[in-house]
Amino acid sequence: MKALCFTVDLDRDVNIPVKGRREAGSFDRGNGTQPRFESTVRGTELLVEMLDSLHIDSTFFAEARALHSSGAYQYLDGYEVAMHGLDHEDLTGLKTGISLDYGELREIVERSISMIRDCTGMSPKGFRSPYMLANEDLLSFLPEYGITYDSSYYVYADSVVRPYRLDGGLLEIPVVKANDALGNPITSYLWPVHEGKRPKEDIVSMARGLDDGVFVLVTHSWHVCETQGSGKLDDDKVKENISSIRWILETLIDEGFRPMSMAEATRTMS
Repeated sequence: MKALCFTVDLDRDVNIPVKGRREAGSFDRGNGTQPRFESTVRGTELLVEMLDSLHIDSTFFAEARALHSSGAYQYLDGYEVAMHGLDHEDLTGLKTGISLDYGELREIVERSISMIRDCTGMSPKGFRSPYMLANEDLLSFLPEYGITYDSSYYVYADSVVRPYRLDGGLLEIPVVKANDALGNPITSYLWPVHEGKRPKEDIVSMARGLDDGVFVLVTHSWHVCETQGSGKLDDDKVKENISSIRWILETLIDEGFRPMSMAEATRTMS
């Protein structure tokens, strides 16, 4: 079986790590770094509208603060909501210079789960690290909080990409990376498509190499409405971004991929 897991990182607009600060900021051409949520709200609404029309199950990896402060949770009824940090922290400290101790990591997890549960009525079952920078200490204790799977690692594409167990028991459902026809690196994150750095056809070509397993496709909620390169996008460009995602999904489904949430993939593909 070829599973297609379309996932959305629902987080603060154009999130960036800030040196010396635990919480992420939002990129601003005026050099401001205070978090913004306008694009993530609009993007979430548009993505859900598209997914509803296609009747596709998907997973939203929610930064808890963005989910709560933006009110974006109101659009997610019926969709799986997993965890993506509390304030889009760099959990490794590599980008911020802030090392988080064991107690701070547990605080982030506990507050994130509580906030997501307050917003959705359900505790998350999955986790993805902000910036895809996994903290192994955190991953080791997540099962204590009812988290059953992770999606914080990349794996090179092969004809078979299946979930695997991490030390500590979490099921890892990795994001795919590969080399394109020119030998350049490519991942199944859609940001280069939104930023105009890759054609959408490259993503489909990448997925076509999979004969069995899970192809995890990823976008950001804000990225369909705003880019770091161009700022907030006009309505025509926003429609183009949504249309590109829709085309990729429809093409892969027509070619035999079965869409499902990450939670379903843990049950079906493990």
